[in-house]
Amino acid sequence: MKLGPGVALSVLFAIPAFAGAPFMPDVIHWGVPTAQMQAALNGRCEKMVTRPIDPPFLDNTRKQMQIDCEGFVFRGKPRHAEFVIGDDQLKMVWIMTGADEDAALRDAMVAEYGPPDRRNKNYDAFVAHRAALRLDRHEVLFYAANAAGDTEPDFAPDKN
Repeated sequence: MKLGPGVALSVLFAIPAFAGAPFMPDVIHWGVPTAQMQAALNGRCEKMVTRPIDPPFLDNTRKQMQIDCEGFVFRGKPRHAEFVIGDDQLKMVWIMTGADEDAALRDAMVAEYGPPDRRNKNYDAFVAHRAALRLDRHEVLFYAANAAGDTEPDFAPDKN
């Protein structure tokens, strides 16, 4: 059976652009300084604002900055993303999502990382891969190894 060009195009457009791509965006490189992260995000944000976070919420951090990126494309949609930098090193990234996406995001994370290492009412956490799906605020979190102390306590089991 020979398919016409219209059928081939409709099949092509039915496949999401992110299919087969790693779940964590390729722009994330742990430990890069603020200026390098800003350069990497140039053209990937409709609007980018870098601001100090004072006082810092990261443990053992003297100076914390955050790059707020509007229009950052993740899983095929433009979103608000926060690139958190402590002492001039990228430490974590929060990407805002929606409640209606939780199931699909969890499925994508399980497909890439396996089942969550830890779960509670607020998080499905993939600790071995330093990623989590936040269920109360509907965000995806990626974090560096040196930020585990700031994030992993939040993944503890719920107290009954």
